[in-house]
Amino acid sequence: MSFTCDVCGETHAGETRDIRMGLPQPIYLLDEEERRSRAYVEEDFAVLRGQTGDRCFVRALLELPIDGEDGYFGYGAWVEVSEEDVAVLGELWDDEEGERASPFSGTLANELSPYAFTEGLAVRLRLRDVQLLPLLELEDGEHELVRAQRHGISSHRAHQLAATVA
Repeated sequence: MSFTCDVCGETHAGETRDIRMGLPQPIYLLDEEERRSRAYVEEDFAVLRGQTGDRCFVRALLELPIDGEDGYFGYGAWVEVSEEDVAVLGELWDDEEGERASPFSGTLANELSPYAFTEGLAVRLRLRDVQLLPLLELEDGEHELVRAQRHGISSHRAHQLAATVA
């Protein structure tokens, strides 16, 4: 079994262990013309311009530990943060000292299938080594995805999640 990596474009042996969301949900739902006129998207930052202000997004990694394994299943997901926080994140993103910053608050900006109703879940965003995406930590709650992040998932569940992108 092998997969083609969305990041590097190369084929790797084994099963994919992460899903990379292409756009924040509010930008994804726009038609092409509106997306071109209202959205600005870079690799890890995005802005949606609106009449009442801009909505700002950054990409982060949500890790779900896999029972009995050292690895995790990851979602490269978008987080909506305040304009003030995105400015600070922009300054710290490539700064070696950035990982010492306090976590940032935000909300998950993607539906992470097959989990339901994930857009809008409260999160903390922690900067890490500059070579790594920030870590997305779900706030406490009763959601199935929160339980998966706190308690881990089985290797069978990781296989099911990987199958959603096959």
